[in-house]
Amino acid sequence: MKKILQALPELLTNLCISFTIATLVYTLFDWNKETMRRGWVFEILLLCAIATLLQYVFFSGKAVKRLSYLWRMVIFAVLMLGVVSGAAVLFQWFPLDQMGSWLWFVGIFLVGFAAITLVFELVFRFKRREYDEALGRYKRQNPGQ
Repeated sequence: MKKILQALPELLTNLCISFTIATLVYTLFDWNKETMRRGWVFEILLLCAIATLLQYVFFSGKAVKRLSYLWRMVIFAVLMLGVVSGAAVLFQWFPLDQMGSWLWFVGIFLVGFAAITLVFELVFRFKRREYDEALGRYKRQNPGQ
């Protein structure tokens, strides 16, 4: 229980960020409407809460510790696809009996997941480069340590 309470500020921050981004992305796809249906706000919030919890479990290093990054990504993607598919069924986002709709849905999910993964990878590469440069400066300034 103590670990959950310690992680709560990080989880809430990540939830707020993901909810804001998801809401902005949604409004871009539905630009011609002035407002958003209240139900959609709660649907997005629920999905963001589940995604935040899964992200914490697989990528914080505090829950899943001995799993390669590739497998974390694969399992996370499969679980998230299951979650958003369940939401599509529960909230009736599109006609469920049309295979074409499902193919578009899964395709959009995979493209979105790949794009988000690419962004994170690029950010991590830049951060890694910054850390390597800082470590190099430290070693040059403190030889023999």
